[in-house]
Amino acid sequence: MTIRIFYRTCRVFAVLACVTLYSTAAAALDCKQVRLLTQYYFKMHFTYTEFTDELSKRSLDLFVRAWDPGKLYFLQSDVDRFEKQYSTQVDEAINKADCSFIDDIVETYGKRFGERQKPIDEAIAATHDFTADEYMEVDRKKLPWAKTGDELADRWRKRVKFQIIQLRETITDAAKIREKMTKRMELTRRRHKETNSDQVMGIFLNAFASALDPHSDYMGPDELEDFRINTRLSLEGIGAVLRSEDGFTTIQSMVPGGAAAQSGKVKVEDKIVAVAQTKDSPVDVIDMDLRDVVKLIRGKQGTDVKLTLVREEKGKNVQLQVVLKRQKVQLTDRAAKSSLKIVQMGEGAEAKDVKVGVVTLPSFYMDFEGRQNKQKDFKSSSVDMLRELESLKKQGAEAIVVDLRNNGGGSLDEAITISGLFIKSGPIVQIRNSDGNSYVQEDKDPSVAWDGPLTVVINRQSASASEIFAGAIQDYQRGLIVGDTHTFGKGTVQNLNDVSDKLGAVKVTISKFYRPSGSSTQLRGVESDVVLPDIMDELEMGEKFYDYALPWEKIKESDYKALGLAAPYVKRLKEASASRLLTDPGFKIVAEDIKTYKTGELERSRISLKEKSAKEKAAEKEKIEKRSSKKKSKAGDDAGDDDTELALADDFQMQEAIRITADYVALKGSKNLAKLTIPEVVKTEKNRQAQEKKSAKPKS
Repeated sequence: MTIRIFYRTCRVFAVLACVTLYSTAAAALDCKQVRLLTQYYFKMHFTYTEFTDELSKRSLDLFVRAWDPGKLYFLQSDVDRFEKQYSTQVDEAINKADCSFIDDIVETYGKRFGERQKPIDEAIAATHDFTADEYMEVDRKKLPWAKTGDELADRWRKRVKFQIIQLRETITDAAKIREKMTKRMELTRRRHKETNSDQVMGIFLNAFASALDPHSDYMGPDELEDFRINTRLSLEGIGAVLRSEDGFTTIQSMVPGGAAAQSGKVKVEDKIVAVAQTKDSPVDVIDMDLRDVVKLIRGKQGTDVKLTLVREEKGKNVQLQVVLKRQKVQLTDRAAKSSLKIVQMGEGAEAKDVKVGVVTLPSFYMDFEGRQNKQKDFKSSSVDMLRELESLKKQGAEAIVVDLRNNGGGSLDEAITISGLFIKSGPIVQIRNSDGNSYVQEDKDPSVAWDGPLTVVINRQSASASEIFAGAIQDYQRGLIVGDTHTFGKGTVQNLNDVSDKLGAVKVTISKFYRPSGSSTQLRGVESDVVLPDIMDELEMGEKFYDYALPWEKIKESDYKALGLAAPYVKRLKEASASRLLTDPGFKIVAEDIKTYKTGELERSRISLKEKSAKEKAAEKEKIEKRSSKKKSKAGDDAGDDDTELALADDFQMQEAIRITADYVALKGSKNLAKLTIPEVVKTEKNRQAQEKKSAKPKS
């Protein structure tokens, strides 16, 4: 449901109609240029070559929602009128360079904005009951447009109350809170007066682009400059990728090694509802432009930022505050890493240890500048993966697990090269362009770094290049795919095209990815051979939940030969895993969480406006601190040099993936799986050696 709107200009507190507030004197982006830019998209887009009534409806829908994502201003009657007058007319209007429908919507929005000012001021001045059991809706998809001004006034009362609760975290004086709220409103009004025609037209262009598919965008000059800065400078901040969804800034993914990931307190899908600098009061960021939220979170290395998060936990929304220290994320923090695990299987004479190497690959990264400059040791995921495989082979690994969970993709070349470390040679991915022509990208290197048992672990956050790698491994029957039901499902290719310094750039979907078998990774992703229960699998996460996602397709398969190394064993591996999960304590916790989640739909759609007592706040803080200290604690002097083992203790999916892999080794070795007991211990080789050393010491 992500709507990638970079500009949301006339969506904050206005006094006059928006149409009277933006200047057109120095506008670079007028209606004629909007028409030309839409044609630019049609020349390159994978699917659409012209404006249609369907695109007209979509563009109008996204344009209206971009102005009012929280449904706090427009009335149902306004939306009904827009649909009746313009739903099938946007295409004709743009083709005629007639943007009067934009002016009408913006003017109506400004009018409603003006009507909201008195109720907002009254809500700020009112005395609120912070002990009352009432809630604010956060699921905007289920929230209808208000039918009356009174409905809107009540929504604003709750919104203001929520902001006051945030401010009461640091300010106790009610008069000072009202003063701060009033100043905040005045500031947003002043910002609104700076709105210009370029920004208004930019909102429409981005609504139009998102109507084509979820990954096509319009970048105005400011956004384009931000993009360029981000690609040429090192990352300083919390190390998280954010998205704007229905007016909420949501954690889409975290950079391994970044402040958010290292804290252990931030999770994917957390909603950021307020941001504070060090000891300053929190700034409410609901419905704030994503770009402005990012500016609040960014900062110098070593400084603190406090995030107020809303998280779905045990079937309901909970609020928590997390303080993160901004830091510089080094490429080494995102590099492939490995560890050796020992799975104890069988009993007595049947006992056998199976050594399983686990390689965690956070992204398919490459130092493109280093490669371009022909540096000998430029950083790349394929070089690091090869190094880790060689290390694990030296340690006697009998099988390899590649962990692609939360790997959002990266370099296509790296995905192909890494696939080639496990496959002799052949097609890895097919790419089809908008003209219908397709071509094959192959691994041409016949050498193989690892030819033994292989398992790839995926989840809903495994996307793009991850899906190309996992899809190739599955099509070649080279190894097992284990994890969530399927991967993210992003099987499209985007191209960023600079238009001009004044007009910015367009990002447009130009191609689709297909597996060697001809199946697209779009929408459906790559399905697991063995599915493991995971709360993430229950979330509305992935391409199929986006508005107007492109469909799944299948084309002619490429010339490749399946190796048959996985299919013969899948049935028995699934049965053995299912048997274990029935009694596994960790998956009992997962099952309970999933059950609670499924029955907690109402609580997930709202935030409580009942203020927590000092005792409740203290208990919550203690809970967070205990969770953090648990990760830092050690299981003895010989527990190892890092937290890998402790992380594994709480990672039920990886534990079972390792057990499945050990079973896989046993089956390939013609062992009778039925005689093997459930693997009870998963631990690092270093810990095992340390334990054996302790056992060998004479008793005092």
